Amino acid sequence: MARIVKDPDERKNELLDIASKLIIEKGYENTSVKDIYTGADGSFGMFYHHFKSKEEVLEEVNKRMTAQRFEEIETIILDNNSTGIDKLRKILALSISSATQGASDSFMPLYQKNPHLLALHMRDTLGVASDLLFHVIEDGIKDGTIQVAYPNELSQMILLFLNVWINPWIYTWTSDELRNIFVFMKDLFEKMGIPAFTEDMFRGFDELHSLVREEY
Repeated sequence: MARIVKDPDERKNELLDIASKLIIEKGYENTSVKDIYTGADGSFGMFYHHFKSKEEVLEEVNKRMTAQRFEEIETIILDNNSTGIDKLRKILALSISSATQGASDSFMPLYQKNPHLLALHMRDTLGVASDLLFHVIEDGIKDGTIQVAYPNELSQMILLFLNVWINPWIYTWTSDELRNIFVFMKDLFEKMGIPAFTEDMFRGFDELHSLVREEY
């Protein structure tokens, strides 16, 4: 039988598809290079033609996930019909609903299985994500809907709040504790001139944490 020769980019994407699936199902530590190339009916040499190491595969998998997460956010940012504060509210609401959907699909425990992937995610939280949010805050400063002197630090603070403090896969809060954190952040932001948090967002937080508690 003649050997099927695939386009290099197609072959690389096939390896990444398989690696993503294995990492989600088994975890990064339990996924070997052999598992990945065997799943693509490939070989040791074929794998290392495309990647220098398993760590590089993880980096590429994370880039894919990051790009998917930010597609909708970039659409919000480019909406010229929305004010800066409206864009910020939409992004916050989207972040909550996306995390809730992930919990419903039992997808987010991926980060519990993969501390290396979590570390990359946190790096990007104060990297790419912070840069995107910074532009939204700058838009709000220009149109007068956001008043803040340190837009870069504000973007980082919001992301740390969403990705660390109220992250149900890092901390397990009771409903009362979560409510207190939300009220504190809402009050703090309003005093800074950033009325970004709404009651609908709190209900989203509460639903997310309830889903995680049910799962574990």
